[in-house]
Amino acid sequence: MNLIIGLIAFLFMLSVIVIIHELGHFAMAKKFGVFCKEFSIGMGPALWQKEGKETTFSIRAIPFGGYVMMAGEQDGSQDESEDDWLKDVPAARRLNNIAPWKQIVIMLAGVTMNIVLAYALFTGLAMARGYVVEDAKPVVYEVVENSPAAKAGLQKDDEIIRVTNGSESIEPQRQFDVIEFIQYNPTESTYTIARGNETLDVKITPRYNKDTQTYEIGSIATSYARPIAWYEAFKVGWDDMVDSGSSIFRSLGQLVKGKGYENLSGPVGILNLTKKTTEMGWMSYLSLFALISLNIGIFNLLPIPALDGGRVLILLIERITRRKINEKLVENIILASFVLLIGIFLFATYNDIAKMF
Repeated sequence: MNLIIGLIAFLFMLSVIVIIHELGHFAMAKKFGVFCKEFSIGMGPALWQKEGKETTFSIRAIPFGGYVMMAGEQDGSQDESEDDWLKDVPAARRLNNIAPWKQIVIMLAGVTMNIVLAYALFTGLAMARGYVVEDAKPVVYEVVENSPAAKAGLQKDDEIIRVTNGSESIEPQRQFDVIEFIQYNPTESTYTIARGNETLDVKITPRYNKDTQTYEIGSIATSYARPIAWYEAFKVGWDDMVDSGSSIFRSLGQLVKGKGYENLSGPVGILNLTKKTTEMGWMSYLSLFALISLNIGIFNLLPIPALDGGRVLILLIERITRRKINEKLVENIILASFVLLIGIFLFATYNDIAKMF
């Protein structure tokens, strides 16, 4: 039963995020007069379709992703010699014929909607809670028995002032900094500890927790809750979103360095996480909802041609060089980037399945 509830919650979350994203593209495309042939939720064969005034609204079999098919997209999906509908679309209503700044606004509208949704959820959660949890300091409040931290001799009130792993080193300001560092450096690290008036170094190798699917050392910090007025929730929601966004960008930076690929998660991992959060209550579920929406928004900003950020990059290059990039070249670049994304998707799915055993 928990799996069914988790699956329903997962599909609902993904559907809302995709609909919000595509609605952003659709609304701005209509605003600028671009002809939209289809608004689709999901990919693959159509399960349901309804003809609108000029747009077909579809729900498709594979519940991942979606699209707005706009006339004049340079992604290789349209061929005037084969698509009868495209022949009847005036040049002024094609995406590639409107002003570049309008094209950029349309491309970024989906990302903007995802970020707005994330902010609304973060703010609503802060308002519903009525308090904010202050960041825990990197000070040991409790040591888990038989954990790596216990075996290394960490004690209550020890303050972690530095963590070093090879060339990587941080001076944590909060416990989250330590936790995040461990995830990308899950091998033996040197922890510099302030204990009373003395400073000492200890070596700790984190262990993997299959339940939480994270690395940990067994050092627990504590944080404190502070009541907030309803209007403070708008700032708290913003701060939570910025903090989560910064963490996402740091994760992307680690991937560029070749670290953290084992932490990549796909639909299977997100489904598993959704099931766990639904068991913890609706506030945990909505927190994940906000985080996934923000992740998808930021991911779509990456300069990969198949994504919104890549399309914007192509437009900016054309604007700067004042030259139109060959359409066939653009189509091939977009196709190659789709292959790259599918590879990432398959690798992340493999990671998810491997973590289950």
